[in-house]
Amino acid sequence: MATNTLWQQSEKIRQEMFPLWFSQNFNVLTDLIERGEVERVGERDYRIPFQLTFGGRGGHYDPQLGDMGRGSSPTGNVMFQSFYTFRLNFEFDMLQIKATSSKEIAKQNPFLKCVADGARELVLLWDKIIHRNGTAALATTVSFSNASGVTVYTCDNLFGTQLLRRGQYYTIYDPTLTTAKSSGVLWATQINTQARQVTLSGVVPGAATGDIICFEGVSGPQPVGPRGLQYWINPATSGVTAGINRAQEIQIVPKVVDGTNGLNVDAIMALYHRLLMDRGAVAQGIVGCAAPAQQAYVYNQMMALQMNLIEGDKANAFDRLPRLKGKKIFMWGDVTHYVDIHQDQTAVPYIVPSDWGRAQLAPTGFFETPGKSGEDARFIQLYAGSGAPAAGVWFGLTKDEDLYSVNPGEQGLINNLPLAAFYQ
Repeated sequence: MATNTLWQQSEKIRQEMFPLWFSQNFNVLTDLIERGEVERVGERDYRIPFQLTFGGRGGHYDPQLGDMGRGSSPTGNVMFQSFYTFRLNFEFDMLQIKATSSKEIAKQNPFLKCVADGARELVLLWDKIIHRNGTAALATTVSFSNASGVTVYTCDNLFGTQLLRRGQYYTIYDPTLTTAKSSGVLWATQINTQARQVTLSGVVPGAATGDIICFEGVSGPQPVGPRGLQYWINPATSGVTAGINRAQEIQIVPKVVDGTNGLNVDAIMALYHRLLMDRGAVAQGIVGCAAPAQQAYVYNQMMALQMNLIEGDKANAFDRLPRLKGKKIFMWGDVTHYVDIHQDQTAVPYIVPSDWGRAQLAPTGFFETPGKSGEDARFIQLYAGSGAPAAGVWFGLTKDEDLYSVNPGEQGLINNLPLAAFYQ
């Protein structure tokens, strides 16, 4: 394991900070959700009540001693939510720790770096998985190859490899999410986001087109994951959301617009009006979460509008790139859209951040051994097969929470969006 730190132990090393050859933190959804409420929960489910009817019975009556008729009272129901347990573990042998403990030998101490910044990595992994649908699925494959002792999967153009992370261990399921083919023994050695390919550290037994890549630690048919964005913003009119049968309670289903003709202002206006006609108002602060491919589509539309507005002798080039660079939001249809690299490329969900919250068992932090305190509680001695202490240490971070939306029917979705050739 110590050879993993040799890149930090060269006799001569550049003095500046190491360039990161991996994706940095880009946590759009997490940042939006954290604006909402946090409810501490215990072992039992957390109930989320909602009102269905105002109550009262309207109708004609006869003022000449006529029967006034019966009345009614408000009705409602409750959704159920609980927490989801997720962890990020680190492990170092003593050679790794000692070989990088001195700045004269190593520019960076990886042990201390992981202790200090591990929480940021946990948030990044969490942001990826809460985009999904309540299962542990992170990527769906469309082809594969087995060569040189490894499996290389090519993923679909919805999420591609955007929810995967180099170095993470994955469990591979069959296309029906019924049978695990490889349970947490293979890790991602290479991720090619442009080609949407992930290379695993070995061969997946029985690898096939359509296999589904899940995070580590899950088992059994239909492995459960956090109730993420696709769980709560689900256009299906059958099935169950948080204990509520969607077929019997259509108000839990978000408003949906088919975006086959692209993310244009007509689609956004239609979504706005569907919310307005159903609820009598559109919540303030509604925002869209759009993949870069949809930002590009919007800017193409902006260019077309610009060219229509200018006259021949005043025509000049309209360069879209300066308007894109460094911008994490863009306005379209008078709605703020956040650029979200972890979002499905073919759909834009619209959320009201104040409608969202987190059911939390405990704050995110170190796994600690009960009955101990300080470093003794957080950094755990590894043991060899003989039962003697091993020359290594383990520590982990845990997140015990899940998302909920108190008003799923107030959220929106434009789906089935096309992709330009460069983004397919």
